[in-house]
Amino acid sequence: MTHISEATGQFAFFDSQLGRPDWAGKRVLDFGGNVGNILLDPGCRIEPHNYWSIDVSRDAIPEGKRRHPRGHFILYDRYNFAFNPAGQAGLPIPDPGERFDLILGHSVLTHVTRAEALEFTARLLEFLTEGGRAAFSFLDPWWVPPPAWTAAGVRSPGLSNLEERLERRRRDNPGVDVGGLLELARQAELTWTTLVNDDELYFDPDDDGLAADKPPRTYLTLCTPSYMRELFPTGRVLPPVPPQRFHCLILGEPSGRP
Repeated sequence: MTHISEATGQFAFFDSQLGRPDWAGKRVLDFGGNVGNILLDPGCRIEPHNYWSIDVSRDAIPEGKRRHPRGHFILYDRYNFAFNPAGQAGLPIPDPGERFDLILGHSVLTHVTRAEALEFTARLLEFLTEGGRAAFSFLDPWWVPPPAWTAAGVRSPGLSNLEERLERRRRDNPGVDVGGLLELARQAELTWTTLVNDDELYFDPDDDGLAADKPPRTYLTLCTPSYMRELFPTGRVLPPVPPQRFHCLILGEPSGRP
């Protein structure tokens, strides 16, 4: 079975990062939306008939349709090391035949190469209405939650995003050398950093860490806010909001907004 997401909290995150917009009547594309968990948020104001999810998980699409029959779910059968290793490499994002007021991508840039991040965002911006906005979460490797966030239920307070992810990997694979990998990261100039299969770190943004003979298990990318601003100079980068560890990249701001 391909990936069925159990992630929650997406709507509250994007609602806050986008300045609590009026969602009524807004068409929303959830890129990497899987089974549409964003619609389950108790405070979600996205109207199901105005919701589209595009995802590479073959099983998520029919399951999303079953859970949210008024929503729209589209399979993007593109190769992804962790989530769709049988997919077609280089397949363009399908045009859903609609234009959207808001495009969201939660934990999408954290599972693709830098080249794909640039490709995907450029393609998705073609689907925006005039004045529409796109928002994508990403992980800063060195960001550490403030102590006060403990009350908000943030996971592993006191650990940077990179260390928290490595420790999470070690729970499943006790052989992961967290200390050694962190030391390698401290000695490197981090921009776009890739963690492959629990225990391989790549610091060159042009090296995706993939090889044909590598068994597909996990693939995580992290990006510093300063480098994200270099990649997207017209975008805005916003800090995390509790309890999420993600920064947010916003593109396609209406003209005149600071």
